[in-house]
Amino acid sequence: MIEGYPWLLPVAEQWQQQRQQGRLGHALILQGPAGVGKSLLADWIVSRLLCLEGRGCGHCKGCQLLAAGHHPDRYELAPEGQQIKVDAVRGLISQLAGTAHQGGARVAIIHQAQRLNAASANALLKTLEEPPAGVYLVLVVGPGQPLLPTIVSRCQRLVVPMPSDAAIEQFLGEQGKALTSWSYWPRILGGPLAIRHAVEEGKLDQLATLRQGWQRSLNHGLLDPVLSQVDAEQAPTVLKVLYFELLSQCEADPQQTVWCYPMMQKVAQTQRWLDRQTGINLTATFQQLIVEYRRGAQEGA
Repeated sequence: MIEGYPWLLPVAEQWQQQRQQGRLGHALILQGPAGVGKSLLADWIVSRLLCLEGRGCGHCKGCQLLAAGHHPDRYELAPEGQQIKVDAVRGLISQLAGTAHQGGARVAIIHQAQRLNAASANALLKTLEEPPAGVYLVLVVGPGQPLLPTIVSRCQRLVVPMPSDAAIEQFLGEQGKALTSWSYWPRILGGPLAIRHAVEEGKLDQLATLRQGWQRSLNHGLLDPVLSQVDAEQAPTVLKVLYFELLSQCEADPQQTVWCYPMMQKVAQTQRWLDRQTGINLTATFQQLIVEYRRGAQEGA
């Protein structure tokens, strides 16, 4: 299941060692950048917990049910829109309060757990403090708002790192050649799985067009038409492109660093702000960033 993703193997081995040593907790945070395969690793862990032989044998009834996608003791929870809502968490807790259908473990994967709001996180807290026997929670956490400290303190944690450039290149093969035009594509798109998907869907060309749009906008002082068509779902990625375009400019001309780095911080703050808001006028927001960039460039000249 994860053998084709070599950067996941050390993390899987760490979990396996904890289990063999009897140090496995009932709640686990799987944390890492987007596109590195955290959900694949979560499924691998679930396959070990629900296998009747405990090793993902592939032959027992538990493994067969998992393979068919019908294991009654495997649960999943994901955001509805931008949040994981409290009613969804309460529904999951109610399901976990029963007995295991197969007489073994019960496992719930909470995807994008960073989108638990205050109410849903607090609803989950009691289960983390007093988990029913045989219940395991796997919280898959991506980029975004951090989990509440009260949640983190009650979970074990495994970090899935971003693979090295060499590992990404080896994984992508011929597809990796599209990345050579700009070294920041992995930091914008995420890990190897996200990059592969972007290449297959033609999104790399789309992002290159957005980068060119930012370059024209910064040079001319007016928002390029390419950027005025961006919607709320695209906005975080578009701001990432701007952030790394500014970083690229700083590296090309270190004299810009004094005024350009504060501008990069402003872009990062805007990205976090947009992640918490709805109904924002993106054209006005982007244009304001261009104005501030131009002002900084003039003052720094």
